[in-house]
Amino acid sequence: MNVNMISISKICLPPLVVAFAFAAATAFAEPSMVAKEDAAQLSADKAALQRQLKRLEADEARLKSDAAAGRMSAESKDAYEVYKSKQAVAGEKKALAADKAASPQMKADKAALQRQIKRLEVAEARLKSDTEEGKMAAESKDAEKVYKDKQAIKGEKKDIAADKKK
Repeated sequence: MNVNMISISKICLPPLVVAFAFAAATAFAEPSMVAKEDAAQLSADKAALQRQLKRLEADEARLKSDAAAGRMSAESKDAYEVYKSKQAVAGEKKALAADKAASPQMKADKAALQRQIKRLEVAEARLKSDTEEGKMAAESKDAEKVYKDKQAIKGEKKDIAADKKK
């Protein structure tokens, strides 16, 4: 029986050694592949964060510039409505001042002024309400872009933190 064991060991031992060597090599290779993938993901997330930060800076600069220049892209729909209502009230007051006392035109202009004042009050109330509730109608397109950029940056930072945990 000793001879049979020796011949079996000669036949089975080389494939067994090869299988063990392959398993050991694979076990060592897998962690390095995973580590490389994790490092690549972390690098990609950091690059995405840098892109988002640059986009945020550009959008903040555009918002500041548009607001300083009085461009409507720096105004929300609600704020624009308030602005137009104020302009209408001012126009009605000017028309009323030009009218002759007790004329039919003065009566019509007084009624129009009251309607415009009512619209202005409604527009101001809507702007205040939307602002308090955080609705995007109270935000300008520029401010909305800045908000979305900040949200994207938060997401990228969260991804980087998750990558570092790995």
